Amino acid sequence: MGESEIHDVDVVVVGGGMAGLAAALVAAEDGARTLCLERLTEPGGSLALSGGYIWTVNSLDEYRRLSPDGDADIAQMIIEELDDGLEWLTEHGIDLTVVPGGMGPGRVFGGRRIRPDPVSGAVMPLAKAFASAGGQLRTQARCLDLRMDSSGSVRGASYRDRTGDHEVKCSAVVLATGGFQGDALLTSTFLGPWADRAYVRSNPGSTGDGLRLAGRVGAAASKGLSSFYGHLLPAPPVRPDPAAFRGLTQFYSEACIVLNMAGRRFVDESRGDDICAVRLIREEEATGFIVFDEARHQADVMEPYVPDAVRTDPLPVVRAAGGRVLEGQTIEQLSRQLFEEYGVPAARATATIHEFNEAWRRNDPSILSVGRRHGLHACEAPPFYAVPVRPGITFTEGGVRADRECRALDDIGRPIPGLYIAGADVGAVSIEGYIGGLAPSLMTGLRAGINAARNANKTA
Repeated sequence: MGESEIHDVDVVVVGGGMAGLAAALVAAEDGARTLCLERLTEPGGSLALSGGYIWTVNSLDEYRRLSPDGDADIAQMIIEELDDGLEWLTEHGIDLTVVPGGMGPGRVFGGRRIRPDPVSGAVMPLAKAFASAGGQLRTQARCLDLRMDSSGSVRGASYRDRTGDHEVKCSAVVLATGGFQGDALLTSTFLGPWADRAYVRSNPGSTGDGLRLAGRVGAAASKGLSSFYGHLLPAPPVRPDPAAFRGLTQFYSEACIVLNMAGRRFVDESRGDDICAVRLIREEEATGFIVFDEARHQADVMEPYVPDAVRTDPLPVVRAAGGRVLEGQTIEQLSRQLFEEYGVPAARATATIHEFNEAWRRNDPSILSVGRRHGLHACEAPPFYAVPVRPGITFTEGGVRADRECRALDDIGRPIPGLYIAGADVGAVSIEGYIGGLAPSLMTGLRAGINAARNANKTA
């Protein structure tokens, strides 16, 4: 069929990132006539911007430790079947290398990394395989609405592309639009009034289309709508473009002290850089300061956050991007700079850092106004540094309520016939606890795609 000749298909997949490409390809290879709609000019979504790590925790116990409020049933499917998913990728020409360990201290993941890079190593081979299987990919195509039949089953979609508005009939739809981090209204509604200060650390096309489309046909929202996975990036005047996301990410915050605009600690930093980002978005101006001394700078700040990266000093990178790195020979001098440049109360900031040092000297985190599970350390060796930061949202963690089969569910837990959810559109795979991004997207994409194809076969 030519570009303007689509009338009926079996499966429509909305989104062309990891989840969408996996869903579309597995459905097409199962014999379903499949149309994939990608909103941006090229497929890939946030997969194209990622580090290419397809990994997750090694056990359900580890999952519950990291994300006790998440959906353990979906997580169990991801953990148990990831090896099969990785094998599926390898069979489709994706070159994967073993990566030992995980992100930061305290996380042990199992999985692989795409070589040589996510675009040439995964996006292009998956898109090519999809075309070879007879699938049709439309870029710059945004799904506008879903169509239901008289029985309440999803049986079609409308979309708009460069040539105009179109209607397509189908037997199943997979929503894989990547979350809602790109939509200021949704992030302000669910993440708080300062969310518009945060960076969108992902592709710009993930603006909640999946959540909205599913809601219009009766699917329920999941829990976890106020949570996201992300990192800290240098505060303005830095304006990072997507190619600079990883290089500018300040992964080391969990090894330091993080202050808010009031000069106070507001989070147990040792829980992880991603938790620091989630907590910071709720603070005034969503702006904070990573504080550390020269000893910490040498021992931890320059250490790689992922096991196959190299030791790098992030401070020159921040400065080269136009960001600020405050520096003082005493804690008091650093605090004065925080006040003069950002209005942070100097006495409060000084007291907070001294309180932290006293807790270290006593080995007693109970004296801290905000506790710390581990990683107490001294901040006493000059010079002292403060890096102004804001959160960057990689993907939102709340989304559409779904079951282990990636079927969309209504508010009493009944499946919406013909509607499947994948990737970051699946809500509550994790809540305030990173268990991987590409691995859940891959596995929910495969599950949603194959179930959508089988649904199409049943209704043909």
